[in-house]
Amino acid sequence: MKALRHVANEVKPDFWLMGEVIHGDYTRWVNEGTLHSVTNYNLHKALYSGHNDHNYFEIAHTVKRLYEMGGSRPDGLKLYNFADNHDVERIYTKLNNKAHFTPVHILMYTLPGVPSVYYGSEFGIEGKKERFSDDSLRPALELSNYEDAVTKNAYTRLIAALGKVRQTTPALSYGDYQELLLTNRQYAYSRNYNGQSVITAVNNDDSDYVMTLRAGNAAEYVGVLSGEKVSVNGGNIVVNIRANSGDIWLPVTSDHDMSVTPVVPVHNEPIAPAAPKTPAAPATPSAPVVPEPQPVPSAAEPADTNDSAPKEAAPQTVQNTAPAACAHSQDFEDGKIAGLQEAILAIMEKNGPVTDQMRKDVEANVYHDSLITWIKSFR
Repeated sequence: MKALRHVANEVKPDFWLMGEVIHGDYTRWVNEGTLHSVTNYNLHKALYSGHNDHNYFEIAHTVKRLYEMGGSRPDGLKLYNFADNHDVERIYTKLNNKAHFTPVHILMYTLPGVPSVYYGSEFGIEGKKERFSDDSLRPALELSNYEDAVTKNAYTRLIAALGKVRQTTPALSYGDYQELLLTNRQYAYSRNYNGQSVITAVNNDDSDYVMTLRAGNAAEYVGVLSGEKVSVNGGNIVVNIRANSGDIWLPVTSDHDMSVTPVVPVHNEPIAPAAPKTPAAPATPSAPVVPEPQPVPSAAEPADTNDSAPKEAAPQTVQNTAPAACAHSQDFEDGKIAGLQEAILAIMEKNGPVTDQMRKDVEANVYHDSLITWIKSFR
């Protein structure tokens, strides 16, 4: 890889080298001497499971760990972020609640890294992983079936809007990352660059949620997806984030057209994607799935309450009311996780030296499906 990077730099200094890896110390491959980027499977897994499980702590933990891996600098790791690709199920298929398509992509376009969209997913098409074939993940599409998608398909409108705000907002590409608010169902952070603070807020709950968020130096902010404007008071903005949605809040300035003219409102109700002629029509989005009962959060994580009215973040007392049977089941699950982690470390040791950082990566991964995928990657 070092030889390849050296030759690429000589032939074309801005040539971009990207590799495909699943887990591990990404800085081993992404640095000034080897590749510019690698696939961010860590964030991919967190994006869909963090919404299916109503667990934004998983996403925020993943982002924080990767940001620190890059030296806590905005230019530290430019990972290749994706919601789906040619080897995994389409994000529309993967989500239990199809309305979560919106917050998933708002996160992907605004978190540190390079956002990417797998062809067809901008239309919200289906694609299920099959045992002996990946054909359903890689269908032939007739673009003529989607020529009106930007005006008639809510998913396409969203992707187009996010692409535009990403292109016209340098802070989303070059800004630092600062977490502002985090609960199981709400998540907000800022990207700060050249004195401009851009705020992203998402909500995976079925009710609206009111957030009080630390803002930058501007007097007013605008939500580029909702078109709503809010004033800065006492250094904060108070915003209402719609159910199963989100927004990107930009400071209103005279030299930023996106701050003055919002792109397009995001509709909370999913709209059925246009059906391709080949190979099969995607299913019509179903009604939002009622979320499963939430596990009792740890003492470090605030508990959730679900009222029909908009809510504002407030400190909450957590009480452990789990029965003994649940505790026994949790012990069993913890044992399985520990066994998988031990197996991964054993395989790593056979393959070569295991660094402290590699051990930390294994210990930090406490997700069953992710660990299984990791083990399969050694084959």
